Amino acid sequence: MQKILVYSFLFLLVLTGCSSVIPDNPTAKTILKEDAQADILQLDQLIYIKVADQESLKKGNFIKEDNIGKIKKTTTSTLFFKDFYATKLPVGSEIYATNDHDTYTIIVEIDGKQILYKALVEG
Repeated sequence: MQKILVYSFLFLLVLTGCSSVIPDNPTAKTILKEDAQADILQLDQLIYIKVADQESLKKGNFIKEDNIGKIKKTTTSTLFFKDFYATKLPVGSEIYATNDHDTYTIIVEIDGKQILYKALVEG
């Protein structure tokens, strides 16, 4: 009985010690806690933030490709922030994949204007 308790304790200790090694990607809650005015959206459980320097889009470094979907809700509430929710983008804004699939970049189009967003990924 005592061995079982010792092994169980060691197992839990290893399990909790390893969990802190795996980085978590930022959530809407963590981003908006730091900056309540952040221009973000969620897609595939990743938070994307508006790229401050839109020059790479203007230079043609990123080209819009397949349509991914549309913004379903505009909200700053972090409670149940879901895929296709955004803090600043209007409902119906079109989301597109880009030609650069490795950098987690997407393009949002509003009234013909394209805006570049980049995923916030840890690790």
